[in-house]
Amino acid sequence: MIASAIPGDRIELADGTYTNTPPIKVSVQGTEQAPIVITAQTVGRATIGGSSSFLVQGASHVILRGFKLTHGVAEGGVALRIVGSTHVRFTRNELALKDTTSISTWLRLEGAGSGYNRIDHNHFHDKTSSNVFLAVYGDAPDGSLGMSQHDRIDHNYFHKLTLDEEGGECLRIGDSKRGPISAHTLVEANLFEECNGDPEVISNKSSENVFRGNTLRNNKGSLVLRHGNKTVVDGNFILNNAGGMRIYGHDHLITNNYIEGSTGTGAQGTLLLSSGCTEEDTGLGTDCSVAARVTVAFNTLVGNNPTHLVIGSSDSRRPIPARDLRVENNLIVGEQGTLVDFERAPDGFTAAGNILWGAASPGDMPSNGYVRVDPRLVRAGDGLMRPSAGSPVAGAARPSPSGLQLTTDMDAQVRTGALDVGADQAASGPALRRPLTPADVGPHAP
Repeated sequence: MIASAIPGDRIELADGTYTNTPPIKVSVQGTEQAPIVITAQTVGRATIGGSSSFLVQGASHVILRGFKLTHGVAEGGVALRIVGSTHVRFTRNELALKDTTSISTWLRLEGAGSGYNRIDHNHFHDKTSSNVFLAVYGDAPDGSLGMSQHDRIDHNYFHKLTLDEEGGECLRIGDSKRGPISAHTLVEANLFEECNGDPEVISNKSSENVFRGNTLRNNKGSLVLRHGNKTVVDGNFILNNAGGMRIYGHDHLITNNYIEGSTGTGAQGTLLLSSGCTEEDTGLGTDCSVAARVTVAFNTLVGNNPTHLVIGSSDSRRPIPARDLRVENNLIVGEQGTLVDFERAPDGFTAAGNILWGAASPGDMPSNGYVRVDPRLVRAGDGLMRPSAGSPVAGAARPSPSGLQLTTDMDAQVRTGALDVGADQAASGPALRRPLTPADVGPHAP
C-alpha cells in the first residue's frame, strides 16, 4: 500500500499492537501542497513491536505520525533511518525501544541529498545502551562526507538516557570528521531531562547550526560545541545540571542563555570557553579546536558552584590558549567559588558592561570589564531569578565593542531602547519563550 501512494494519500494504521520483522520501506514522493501521510489512527495507540519499524529512503514530502515504537534494534545498529530524503516529517511518535544491546542509535538522518526534514513532538526515553537517541549525518552528492542540510529538530522530549558513562549523548549533529561542514540545523524548544549517558547531552559536531530555546534540566552533561564553527546558542535554559556549556571552535555567538544551579567542575564547568590542541578544526578525529573569536553576551549565570565563566583548560592536552574572546553585558551572580576563572590565560580578551555580584570572588575578570553592583534579583513565578523593579541592570548595557546588535532576550521579547544587562530585558506582555516542562513537548503537546 505504501509503495503505491501518491501525493495527498493518507495511510492510517488502526489502533492496536503489531509485530513487525523486516523494515517497512517508505520511498514515496508527495508534494509540498499534498504530502503523503502515514499515521496511527490515534496518536500513541498504534504500537509497533518486533524487530524493526520504518526505513525511509529516497522519500520526499512524507509525514510519519503518531506511532509508539517498542521494537528491538540489532547490536551496533540503527533502529530507524531516514536516508537521502527531503521534507520528511517525523512527528508525534514515541520511541520506547527494546534496548537490550550495548550500543545502538535510535533515529538517524543520513545519506546524500538529505535535507529540510523535521523531527518534532516526539518522546525518546529510557535508553540504557551507548550511542544516541538521535543523530544527524549526511553525505555530499559525490559520496564524500557531508551533512544533511537545513533540518529542524523541535519540541521533542529526550528523557532518561541512563548509560552513565561516556559514549551516550542524547543528540549529535555531525561527527568529528564532519566538524568543518556546515549543516544549518535548527535545534529549538526541546526538553532534555535526566540524560546521563555522556558529559555531552547535546554534541554539536558540524558548523553553522542554531540551538535556541531548549531546556536542559537535571542532566549530568552539558550543551557542547565539540567541533565546528559559526554556531549560535541563544535563549536556552540550563537548570540544575552538572554541566552547562563547553565551547570549542571559532566565531560562535552565545547569547541570552540562563544557567542556574550548575555544579560541575573542569570540562563540566558552567560556561567553559576552552583552550585547544589544534588551531583549526581539522576534521581528523578527537582533536579539540581552540575557542576563537567567540562572543558571549547578555547571558545570566546565577547560583552556580564552584564555577561560572571559565576560560581555557589546565589540561596539558589543550595547550593552545583561547583567543580573541568577547564577553559583553553578562550578569554573573554567585555566593561560592569564583565568578571568572582563567585556567589558561587567553590570547586576546575583551570585556565590557558585565555586572558581577555575590560573595564569590570576581576572579580574573579585568577590572575595566565589569562593575560590582547588587542586581536585586527575585525569584519569579516561572522559577527564574529576574531583576526586580529598579534593578541597576536596567539600561546598563554598554555599546558592544564587537558591534553586536541583539534584538530579543531570553523570553524572545524584543529588546528596545536602552538595553538591560543579562539575559532578561524588562518588557511588557507575556514571555514568548520560557523553561519547558514535559507538557510543552512530545506527542501530546500543543
